[in-house]
Amino acid sequence: MGTIIGCSLFAAVALWIAAERVLARFQSAGRGADSVRRELAGRRTGDGHIEVTVWRAHPLSDHMIKEIASSKGFRFVGETSRYGSLVLRFVKATEKGAV
Repeated sequence: MGTIIGCSLFAAVALWIAAERVLARFQSAGRGADSVRRELAGRRTGDGHIEVTVWRAHPLSDHMIKEIASSKGFRFVGETSRYGSLVLRFVKATEKGAV
């Protein structure tokens, strides 16, 4: 019985992750831009950076994501990989250390 429940939970999580990625591939550019704005307004990492996951804003290129962030007062500081996904890192331009 425990095996059935465990397998069911594993399948449900796998479907959830797959559905999230597939739906992102078919979203409009407007929804992609909204996703970027949502992530920019979200919480910061421990070192004060805001991270935007590129695949969540799928129709937008890296350059478009950087332009949206720049228009919202953020400065691009680098990119990294998290769980196999490209992540762009930003910092608020008015913060200490921002040039």
